[in-house]
Amino acid sequence: MYSIKSISVLTGLGVETLRAWERRYQVIAPNREPGGHRVYSQDDLEKLMLLANLTRQGHAISKLSSLDVQQLQNLLEGGDDRVSESNLFADQIVEALLHYRIDRCEQLLKRALISSEPLVYVRDILTPALIHVGQSWHEGKLNIAQEHIFSACVKRILLSMVNNMHRLSNHKANMMFATPSGEPHEFGLLMSCLLAAEQQYNCYYIGADVPGADIVEAARNLNVDIVVLSMLKSPSDQETMEDLNLIVDALKHENMSIWLAGRGIHYWMKFNDELPKNCELIKDLDDFHRRAINWQHQN
Repeated sequence: MYSIKSISVLTGLGVETLRAWERRYQVIAPNREPGGHRVYSQDDLEKLMLLANLTRQGHAISKLSSLDVQQLQNLLEGGDDRVSESNLFADQIVEALLHYRIDRCEQLLKRALISSEPLVYVRDILTPALIHVGQSWHEGKLNIAQEHIFSACVKRILLSMVNNMHRLSNHKANMMFATPSGEPHEFGLLMSCLLAAEQQYNCYYIGADVPGADIVEAARNLNVDIVVLSMLKSPSDQETMEDLNLIVDALKHENMSIWLAGRGIHYWMKFNDELPKNCELIKDLDDFHRRAINWQHQN
């Protein structure tokens, strides 16, 4: 038998997601111990593993909830022969931007988020859309105002979902998100913040282009457990490199972890042979998601 935390680690699904699926879609009906804690069988684990894999491919849980294990297995083995949801979504976003349909952009973003798990949304739907919008701007199909409209929509909706997903509590782990001075790219940071909120972390979103000394002061005063820093520009600006050095050096003896992500981090690593013990490199959104789950399981 498995606890809900063990199921979360094995499937990559958040505890809150598991509870929501049980409550809203009745995909699993776990047994209960005398104290009320959920316990899951091997069959439950098998079904949840299939559901996790299929939702990561873009299938909506609402459409999967009525299928049995064999049907889920057939669907997984057969692959998805639908037109790529991410490509369709990106095309619809660009079409809306061409006509300055901000309302349409927001509708598309919200609809996709509601129908997908957060990891699937940020990795398979939102990230390709951001890339497609950026390419459309470089090709002259969109102007800078239209690109900024989309960026503002994405930021507003992601932060709104973060606020809706969690409430600050002394009983939860604290995670802080920022980019150092000179680093303006924050979408990876915002998407990571959403994934952390799903896992019920206290999320403190400081934002982009923040002086290193201010990041250190905030981390200490907020008593954070994990500082998430992102650097996308590569090669990074000298100012950004110096700021990251300041942050890492100032916090290396603190009782907190520093998670470093983005192409700029790999450039910074060329000048830093050895990371402090409390620093970890994050490969991508999947890696962040796994580490966020495992950190809670181990602490």
